[in-house]
Amino acid sequence: MLDSEIRNLKHPAEIPLFVVCLLISIFIYVALMTVPLLYPEELGFEYILVVPAAIAFLSFVSGQTYGGMMANAVKLSEKQFPELYKIIKRLSSELNLKEVPDAFLIQEGGLLNAFATRLYFRRNYVVFYADIVEVAYREGDFDSLEFIVAHELAHIKAGHVTLLYNLSIFPIAFVPVLKDLLWTALSRAREYTSDKIAIRLVPSGKKGLIVLSAGEHLYKAVNYEEYLETARSPEGFWIWSTNLLSTHPALLRRIRALNENKPGRIF
Repeated sequence: MLDSEIRNLKHPAEIPLFVVCLLISIFIYVALMTVPLLYPEELGFEYILVVPAAIAFLSFVSGQTYGGMMANAVKLSEKQFPELYKIIKRLSSELNLKEVPDAFLIQEGGLLNAFATRLYFRRNYVVFYADIVEVAYREGDFDSLEFIVAHELAHIKAGHVTLLYNLSIFPIAFVPVLKDLLWTALSRAREYTSDKIAIRLVPSGKKGLIVLSAGEHLYKAVNYEEYLETARSPEGFWIWSTNLLSTHPALLRRIRALNENKPGRIF
């Protein structure tokens, strides 16, 4: 998938939200670095180190996360869960990723999740929780698993996991009001983007999102058309407010957006 196609599949709000977050973050960075120069006696010159400290902090967290994967997870390969690894390789090729990311399988007490991230400036990797992989290995539904894989690889392709990207908007996460209004909104836009890319790659995998709601065993019993009717119903205040403070769009909104081929609501 070419970069131009990715740009067309991005949620309309993603780039504007990123630009706003970037501009505010630049202002915060500049303020943190210049105010100590203006008031050295009151604050001290050590505040100038805030940007290097932010880089060091993100690098440390990135390394700790990767170390946890290497120490406790199963690394996928041609010989370790080869069916899943083959899917990762094929979708990485279809997305024109420069390299196949490292991939890990880990048990997280029944949680249904997966995520993509990056180690420092070096290598991307994806992590799949064991229960979500059971969708394919126990239920025989590789389409739903492919959608989940495609969604995580889409985050990498769309540039959501690079250290530079995250460092450029890092300060927003530490300002409560900005975090609740902008950081989470940008995160929701990124999720819609990755859903759109994933469904383009795996159009038969729409039920992949249902797994997150009904679980890896019962999702097959969900009446999908009835679920869509629920998704199209008026949301009400509590669903709206829950969505507003979440890093991921309400599942009802995500599924509605995929089936109606329209941008999902951010707010």
